[in-house]
Amino acid sequence: MTGVLGIAVIAAQVSASPTASAAGGLRYQRGYSVQQGWLCYGWSNGAYHCTHHWHRSGGTLVSDNPAWVPNAGRATAAAASRGAPAPSAQVSANTSGEPCRSGQFFSGANSQWQTPPSCYAGIYWINPANYVYRPSFGWCNWWPEVMNPGRPNLLWGGYPRGAAPRAGATVVFAPGVQGASSAGHYARVVAVAPGGYWMLVSEMNFWWRGGGFARVSYRYIHTGSGISFIY
Repeated sequence: MTGVLGIAVIAAQVSASPTASAAGGLRYQRGYSVQQGWLCYGWSNGAYHCTHHWHRSGGTLVSDNPAWVPNAGRATAAAASRGAPAPSAQVSANTSGEPCRSGQFFSGANSQWQTPPSCYAGIYWINPANYVYRPSFGWCNWWPEVMNPGRPNLLWGGYPRGAAPRAGATVVFAPGVQGASSAGHYARVVAVAPGGYWMLVSEMNFWWRGGGFARVSYRYIHTGSGISFIY
């Protein structure tokens, strides 16, 4: 884990300048590469993640920390040695119960505060009568709870948790992370972009672009420290 956190600062530096050298001789390369024992993946927008937690399986490079270095499509060892672009992969999505159900989840290069396309740019007032009863209507926890009607006590009931995003999973934000308040925040994963780094989420009581109490809005977030998921 210390290796992953150590490379996070390097990734931020390279994002600003994709051709810059990283500490320890690691350099940005688009796609997969193996450098000094690290498995690295570089996105086309310059973001760059590396991990010591990986292995080879039948000539294939496998990340053991897919929330940080994705396995989408899996790169072959030969492709990684050439710094080849990431293999193509399909968007993973779950729009069940959402006020917007467009198939257009991502457009262009994603960024943290880019307005999503199509009806995901909208702000939606929610009628609680249309959902299973849960207390705390209007607050952020209410939304993922009613989106999982068959899973009572979703947030505290001992359901599986992890660091890899899945469509339909509940996002748990640590306090102050990616726009969360000092009390933390909850949201729901609508779609995961190829590579597993960016995702589109729906959330209630998030005050941005006209969102807020009792309203559902959409935005982009990414995997990283302080972000976990309930499956």
